Amino acid sequence: MYAVFGWIMFLCIASVLLFNLFYVYPLKWKDRKIILGVTSRKEFKEAGASEKIDEIVGRTHKQAVIITVICFAISLLLLLVRGMMMQMFFWMLFMFIAIFVDMVPYISGHSALMSLKKSLGIKGTDGVNLVDLKLSGKVHALKPISVIIPNLLGFVPVVMALLLDLKIIRLEDNRIAGSFITTIIIATFWSMGVLIGLFSIVMDNMKNEVISSDSDVNANYNRAKKKNAADLNVGFIWINVIYTVIMAGGFFFRYSELLMVGGLLVYMLLMFVDVFVFIHFSKKIEARYLKETEVVTDDDEYWIAGMFYYNPKDKRMNVDKRAGVGVTVNFAHPGGKIVGLIGIGGLLMALLSLVWIGLLQSTPISLRVEDSKVICHQLRDEYVIPFDDIASAEYGDDITSHTVIRVAGVGMDTLLKGNFSVDGTGGCTLFLNPQEKEFIKIITKSGKTYYIGGGSVSETFRAMGMIEHR
Repeated sequence: MYAVFGWIMFLCIASVLLFNLFYVYPLKWKDRKIILGVTSRKEFKEAGASEKIDEIVGRTHKQAVIITVICFAISLLLLLVRGMMMQMFFWMLFMFIAIFVDMVPYISGHSALMSLKKSLGIKGTDGVNLVDLKLSGKVHALKPISVIIPNLLGFVPVVMALLLDLKIIRLEDNRIAGSFITTIIIATFWSMGVLIGLFSIVMDNMKNEVISSDSDVNANYNRAKKKNAADLNVGFIWINVIYTVIMAGGFFFRYSELLMVGGLLVYMLLMFVDVFVFIHFSKKIEARYLKETEVVTDDDEYWIAGMFYYNPKDKRMNVDKRAGVGVTVNFAHPGGKIVGLIGIGGLLMALLSLVWIGLLQSTPISLRVEDSKVICHQLRDEYVIPFDDIASAEYGDDITSHTVIRVAGVGMDTLLKGNFSVDGTGGCTLFLNPQEKEFIKIITKSGKTYYIGGGSVSETFRAMGMIEHR
């Protein structure tokens, strides 16, 4: 299973790196509106400046190629890492590092181009954005029904999963019904489609860009861009719905982790195809309207490192990204500041999660009995079960013979801890190393069920003996 996960992560990293190499670091810069986060100007194509830009662009592209090759080599080595959680830890850590390092040439090239622009005496437009009043609120390409229908269809398996977990409807041999893991996973994917739908509406209502004194040119240009973005997002939603339905079928009739991961692989491939189709048509649109662009809005001074937009004079919250595709926020806007704080919080949480996973992976568990209590300890005393609360206890010799589904908690190759479903019975608390296999099943007088084990077979066996003689 971890090998399949590794190949999925390899595909993700490889796709992002290749996308950046050919889209963020293009060698042919003269047909681009934005070069390494800097607005292209006619002065750039004049003798002297053109040669310097060729040098800057060529240097950053070469650096990006070297970084891409190194990251590919490291990605292949990570495929050799054994264990699901170890794979997750190293891949997440590498993903953060790779994305940051891959943008270093971009930041360096952006700085060099800004210095060249300053030496040429080129000034920006003081952060003021033009508005074509004739087009205000008139150019749209997204039909709301196109995002509503697929999301309504995707809600059907969510309802079925909930009815199955509530046992209002029953399916033969479905051993995970009642654990609510099916509902949680399917609802999570469905909510992604809803969020994409909301995002597509935001993109369709973005302020129209002014590239010409001719309103018809502006209208056609913005309509083409918004149509391309709408097609991208609608494609995302349909791919998400189709995978949600397939995944629901797997959960309802024959649960298989391999089938789930394989389906996820196809899901991601289709997503990447959708993105590259979007990129292809984006380049065609820009090439089509390049000659008709006579109005240049130069707000380079408000782009930090060519990636983060901070312009108090611009009342827009969302603007087109300069590094990559899609939109970003104006961090000077009140809403943008909130998004920024959420983003920083999310990044910190992700980094803390890596540290936490590392601690869980490296810290052994222990099971001891003292003061008439059964104590499950890892980083702290996780669970404490008094003897007086134990209704029954029995020894099991192979936890792997049971169907164990994680609901909330930790599911590692060497650690199962938290809330699980066992053989279709939800609400079970697990604390054990599945590689040791032996376990103690404890049912308390309050009806709570524990499956616990120590760091070794002898530790688990010794604890069981002390429980029996309580």
